[in-house]
Parts: sequence; C-alpha cells; structure tokens
Amino acid sequence: MASPLTTSAGRLFDAVAALTGVRSEVNYEGQAAIELEALADPGETGAYPLPLGGAEASGVPLVIDPRPTVRDVVRDVERGIPAPRVSARFHNALAAATATGCEIAAARSGVDTVVLSGGVFQNRLLLWRTADLLRDAGLRVLLPELLPANDGGISYGQLAVASARLERERGNGHVRA
Repeated sequence: MASPLTTSAGRLFDAVAALTGVRSEVNYEGQAAIELEALADPGETGAYPLPLGGAEASGVPLVIDPRPTVRDVVRDVERGIPAPRVSARFHNALAAATATGCEIAAARSGVDTVVLSGGVFQNRLLLWRTADLLRDAGLRVLLPELLPANDGGISYGQLAVASARLERERGNGHVRA
C-alpha cells in the first residue's frame, strides 16, 4: 500500500487537490480542501464512483473505498478535464457516498434523523449537497448552528457527556475524582 489508512475525509481532499494541481503543500489545516471547494463548478452534476463497502450486511462497518475515485480523477486530469469540473465531481461523489452511508446507518438503527458534523462539513458545498440528498431520502437533517462543526463541537460534546456522568454519579451518592 502506498499510503496509510485514515478515517479523515480531509486526506481525500488533500489528494484530489494535489492531483488536480490545485495545492500540493499546505500552510494550514484544510487549505487544500478550501481551495478545492472554492473552484468547484456549481453546474457540474457528474460524480466519480466512490463505493461503499459493508452495506450488504448489518453489523458490518461501512467503509468508503476511494481508489476508484482517485483512479478516475487521475484519468480526467490526464485527459485535460478542468480542475473545477474534477472538484465538483469529487464533491458530488463524496456527498452521495456519505448520504448513502447515513441512510444505511439510519435504517440499521431505526432512526430518521441524521446529524452532519465534523471538520469536513465546514465545506459548505459538501454540506449542502449531502443534506439535500438525505432530505430527498426522507431523513431529517440536523446541522450545527451554535457550535462549530469541527473539533470545537466535539470538545463541547465531550464536556457535556462528562458533566452528565458526573451529575448522575453525584445523584447516586458516588463522587469520583
């Protein structure tokens, strides 16, 4: 394998930005993704294949396989497809795969609400395209409004859970330090 495994969608944005010549080195976290989003062709409706493994059996983790996407990005770049079209096709692919994964997870869990959060959803193009697909599938979509979608929101959530646990332990007469 030529690269390490990752759970970060940001690394996919970094790869596509580098392959399209948008940005191969960054000066701050998210720079390549921001620039890739900014140049995406809003009229492009095509999408690269971005298969979702694990969908066939419940209890199996859902895993996006970016290899076909990367191969098609390289092919399009070699054919001279402009970076704005490549960027849009990539965004469309990631939105579709994310929405499909959320639909499957919601069905497995018996819920009809999806929360879109995490640093990747600071990308408005990805956020709105994913949210639209989820709404079209009949799911209720919640978006961060008062807290940031990135690590700041995660930190707040961790604090809320810790606080609730501490309060519950105090209510039981147990206090752990």
